Amino acid sequence: MKIVDNFDLFREKMNWNSPDEFYFVQILIRGKDGHNEPGVNGNNKNRIIKMYTIKSLDDLNKYELEIKAICHAVNGRCYVHPTKRSFSKVADECLRITTDIYLSKTNNVGLKAAYSTACGKSFISNDKKFIIDLDGEDVSKASDIIKYIEYYCEPFNCIKYQYSVPTAHGMHLITTPFNRQKFGEKFPTIDIHTNNPTLLYFECKD
Repeated sequence: MKIVDNFDLFREKMNWNSPDEFYFVQILIRGKDGHNEPGVNGNNKNRIIKMYTIKSLDDLNKYELEIKAICHAVNGRCYVHPTKRSFSKVADECLRITTDIYLSKTNNVGLKAAYSTACGKSFISNDKKFIIDLDGEDVSKASDIIKYIEYYCEPFNCIKYQYSVPTAHGMHLITTPFNRQKFGEKFPTIDIHTNNPTLLYFECKD
């Protein structure tokens, strides 16, 4: 069994500039990990088991053992969004989502997930991060990809590559925003995620 444990990495990379900022963390079970429960069937389906709003390094340390225990018990994965969230912006988004659901009169059960959905959608724009998803043989291209985004993808007045995150079958390159169209001309088969989480912890059984 391979364990991907990125807690030490994120202890170094997380930072907070105000009490309004937090990192959004979720424990999920996924169909691709062998879960066949309703709502989790299929490779890309997942279900949220628990969420956390990490407001400080003490928070991350406090929840670490709990997160690992839950992941072990349910064969789950823990994900963290590398882009920080704002409690005030999430509250605004939650109110919008709640109002839309209530007025639609079609999915009142969905109200229970409004806050988690708002955390997923909302983010602090000046902390925006992209994730370049590398699996299998693409991992060997990491160095070339980093050079390409630095020297050929606008903007050119900043260092875009931030850090790498090990995943179950590869790695995620965490970057600041860049010209995705230009990147796609060189690496058309490599995915870039603009508001997705990366892996914090997983006990990979394959």
